[in-house]
Order: sequence, then C-alpha cells, then structure tokens
Amino acid sequence: MDTDHAADHEMPSRVETAVALLLRSPHLEVGQIMELMDIGDREFRDMASRNGDIAQRLEERRLGTLRPIKSEPRRCKSCREWFLPYGHDRYCSDACKRTAQFAQCHKR
Repeated sequence: MDTDHAADHEMPSRVETAVALLLRSPHLEVGQIMELMDIGDREFRDMASRNGDIAQRLEERRLGTLRPIKSEPRRCKSCREWFLPYGHDRYCSDACKRTAQFAQCHKR
C-alpha cells in the first residue's frame, strides 16, 4: 500500500486548510472561495465529505450561526504603528516582518 496516499486521508491538505479558513469569513461566498482556490464542484463536495472543519463551516453558514472573527487593534512589534492583525500577526506588513528578522540577525 502506498503510505503517502494513506497519509493524505489522515491530514488535511493545505488547500483544504485554506478553504476551511476562508469559509470562516462571512464576506466571501462559497462560489467565490471555490473560484479563488480554483476548485470544481466535485472536488469541493469531496473535501466537505472528508474534512470535518469544512463541513462544520458549511453547516454554520447554512444555519446562519457563523461567528465573525473579531480582532483587536495591536501595535506592530517593528514600527510600533497600530494595525488590525489577521490571526496572530505580530507585524503590520511583510516589510516590518523582514525588518524584525534582519534586526534579529544583527543581534547574533
């Protein structure tokens, strides 16, 4: 038996993880997510049947119980400007993240 193929069924792919995260946004329609991720109807249905997170998000959307993700303003660890993070972002931009990484390299 192909062990790589068996592992695919146990852990969600990056595409499935991305779809589950995108489904959390009440601002995106399912069709928009499918188009954005370049996923067809059959592939999407297969994902929903094997991935509990996707199925749960779809059910929450159907019932109207999808809770919006709330984010509190936070100061950027690099430039100290306030921003609204996505998830656990510590920096307001990729440039600030690179600046912080560069500063860490110079400390060593």
